[in-house]
Order: sequence, then structure tokens, then C-alpha cells
Amino acid sequence: MSVTVYADVDYQGKSATLGAGRHKLDPSMDDLISSLRVSDGWSVTLYEHPDFTGQHLTLHTDTRKLEGDLNDKASALVVTRPAENDQDGHGDLDVDDEDDFIVYVG
Repeated sequence: MSVTVYADVDYQGKSATLGAGRHKLDPSMDDLISSLRVSDGWSVTLYEHPDFTGQHLTLHTDTRKLEGDLNDKASALVVTRPAENDQDGHGDLDVDDEDDFIVYVG
């Protein structure tokens, strides 16, 4: 399970599949994300700037066409996966705090 980002709408163009963590976009794909697939229970927060600042948007479902100010503007992402339930039956979201650069294929 994971999040896959695409350079074009309708899940087309260059893509990258990301696990949980903080990801700065490779310069070749900076400001190009237009659609995303998000696994059940996962979420992704897009950030305008590579230092995880500026405008941001959190998505929990597949998005075939990213609308609004972050279409073709995201420079960093935080991907969060559901954690396993703890002793009281509640799960907390889990994210790796290390920054990773992502490489696109396609």
C-alpha cells in the first residue's frame, strides 16, 4: 500500500510510488503533480515549497485531477500510512520523519 503521484491528469505521465515519509520532489518533477492514487487508509499532504511550507492540501482518496492552487505547484509531500491498532484498539497515523528525495519513472 502506498501513494502514487502522476505528472498528468487521469493518472498519466511520469509517476512515482511513495511509501510513508517526507519526500522532496526531484527537480525534474518539481511543480508537476496533477493526479494521485491514495491507498485505503493512507493520506498525502502536498506542500508548495520544498521545505514543507506554504500552501498545503491533504488528500485521503484517489484524485484524477488535482484542482486549485497546488495543481502543478507541489514541491514536497508527506505520505502517512495507517498504523496498527494499539492496545485500546485505536491506531495512530505513522510517518517516517526522514526527508527523502523521490525519483520519477515514465
